[in-house]
Amino acid sequence: MKIKLETIFKGALATFVGMSMAFTANIAFADYPEKDITFIVPYSPGGGSDQMARRLQPGLEKALGVNVRIVYKTGGGGAVGFSELHRSKPDGYTISNVVVPNVILSSKGDGVGYKPGDFEYIGMTESAVGALMVPKDSPYKSLDAFVAAAKEKPGMLTVAGVGGTGADRWGALADILGIETTYVPVSGGVGKMMPMLAGSHVDAGMTASNHATKHSSIVDALVVAGTQEVGTLKGVPFEPEWSYVTTWGIMAPPGTPADIVATLNAALNEAASDPSVADTLGKAGYNTIIQTIDEVNAFMDAQIKAYE
Repeated sequence: MKIKLETIFKGALATFVGMSMAFTANIAFADYPEKDITFIVPYSPGGGSDQMARRLQPGLEKALGVNVRIVYKTGGGGAVGFSELHRSKPDGYTISNVVVPNVILSSKGDGVGYKPGDFEYIGMTESAVGALMVPKDSPYKSLDAFVAAAKEKPGMLTVAGVGGTGADRWGALADILGIETTYVPVSGGVGKMMPMLAGSHVDAGMTASNHATKHSSIVDALVVAGTQEVGTLKGVPFEPEWSYVTTWGIMAPPGTPADIVATLNAALNEAASDPSVADTLGKAGYNTIIQTIDEVNAFMDAQIKAYE
């Protein structure tokens, strides 16, 4: 009788433990998220990543039912923020902007500690082509005038851009134009670069066309990348050989569970689909993007391969 009772007790205990684990697992899935989410912006306030985070914040909070707390981790052309996310716990409570190709190019730096394929990608939401801008009081009122001055004074004109990513992109356009300038790397993002243009501390700045649109009161765009005119920059010429496109999205730390990534993807798409967000993006010079998880992973695979 003693053995029989022990056997029954052990069987009942095993059943209870198994049921408890299953119940706990279901509760964990059902309850995510149950606390505030930290959203890392890897660039300074006022830049494209910050603008993106602020646009999506209300929709994300509504969809997820928790607060989304924005924090800034700047430096290294985004590398500081990307590294911070890479080290974060993969529990869905820390996410970050991802800027393409910045996350790919910055990973090539010494000691950054991450590879672009490490992260769990939630989705891309918007893109914009590149633009070369000059201060409003610049003597260079056209691309031809800028090119002529650069050829007359090789290496004397200064062009600002964001970190090493900007150097790569400006180098591509400079080669197309056949000019030599001095590149000025700006750490912390476009939010740090626009005051340099506003104060005419550099001759030109090179970044995405949405910034030329937003800051049209202080800068003039001389040329944009791609094969067509940007709707918010009427009359600005385009350069088909300049394939500069910046894409913004959101990612999570390596190893974040698939069900959490799916929850975040659904919330992101709901926030990005809000008519007010789409209207703001259109007026600001962006192209809007809505992606499934499979689509964002295919996009990132292609981008990583393109920059190998």
